[in-house]
Amino acid sequence: MRTWLEIDFSKMKKNLDVVKGVLPEGCELIAVVKANAYGHGFVKTAEKLAEFGVKRFAVACISEAMELREAKVPGSVLVLGSTEPADAARAAENDITLACVGADHFEALRKAADAYKKERKEGARPLNIHVAINTGMNRIGFDCKTEEQMDRIAAAYRAANGDPDSPVRVTGIFSHFSSADDTSEGADPYTKLQLSRYEAVLAHLDKLGIDPGLRHISNSGGIGKYPQTRFDAVRCGALIYGYNTAMDAKLPVEPAMEWKTSVTVIRTIDKGDAVSYSRKFVADGPRVIATLGIGYADGLSRALSNKGYVLINGCKAPMVGNICMDQMMVDITEIQLQAEEAARADAGKSLNSNECGCSGAIRPVKVGDEAIIIGRSGDLVITADDVAEIQGSCMHEVLSTIGRRVDRIYK
Repeated sequence: MRTWLEIDFSKMKKNLDVVKGVLPEGCELIAVVKANAYGHGFVKTAEKLAEFGVKRFAVACISEAMELREAKVPGSVLVLGSTEPADAARAAENDITLACVGADHFEALRKAADAYKKERKEGARPLNIHVAINTGMNRIGFDCKTEEQMDRIAAAYRAANGDPDSPVRVTGIFSHFSSADDTSEGADPYTKLQLSRYEAVLAHLDKLGIDPGLRHISNSGGIGKYPQTRFDAVRCGALIYGYNTAMDAKLPVEPAMEWKTSVTVIRTIDKGDAVSYSRKFVADGPRVIATLGIGYADGLSRALSNKGYVLINGCKAPMVGNICMDQMMVDITEIQLQAEEAARADAGKSLNSNECGCSGAIRPVKVGDEAIIIGRSGDLVITADDVAEIQGSCMHEVLSTIGRRVDRIYK
């Protein structure tokens, strides 16, 4: 294999149990498996989570929802993003719940669902929707700052649930925190403002005698940090996969994935020799360069070029030159020198101070050796958070952009 993921479902189960352990009785967990389950493998991960007792799943789009249905993964499926009315019939037919992102969207979904019901005549299921509330993310959802805006939300409920023959049913209401995992100034007050707006909508519906259905607003960032936001359910993605997003309210979870590749070629280059496209790395002296079987088409960001590193034989090997579509190069000069020195001393141990960060016994890099993109090598660990910091991104992007051509090995 060129590059592969090793995914440990026992760790994912432990993470799931950690999250469940902080939820109040009666609060359900909605597993967020969008974007190929954050790179872990969409259907395989959902199937395993269902085995672990998860009964609700959230995805980004109708195609992801259909993939779960076609794989016969048990449980409810909620599409979190906006869905075209043309897909309303497909959603109703397959018992997929859609997010309703505004008053106009509600009317369009209702018309589409009504057309499906009339065409099907008998056995047509109503289209289930969760009303999305814009409490401050300003991405999707009904606005809710004024009583008039909250009345529009109530009108959608009445139109859907007040008529037993309605082609649409509102079965839940949700919003999304923009800054629950943020520690910057103003983040905490803004999160609490979003919560207060959401609670105001719930209070308005209650005053009108309207059952809101399943209430959910908290994400992985809010689950540990804001216990008052748990309501009837929480949406959990990052924590299941072993990553805290709220660093000031960490839960004891562990990454379930390691991302690996292998050394395919080793060569020594001379002073002045350039590595990879555009000559972005030019050797200042003799260097030992290893080629790895991974590139940006596998999801490794080109932004890591000449900035990132991998782990080989318990040591850091810096990335050199531009990352290619299918391959990349790293500098293993210091590892080889340290291994040679250790061999000469017959010690088999690293020096107290070394440039490659080696720990424990050092051995020279050989073709076929594993290189760790995310995971552990010896005493050293590199996480998706570490990679994200180097490339100027976030852990979610690092994981979710891992390509489907990367082999996945499940334990």
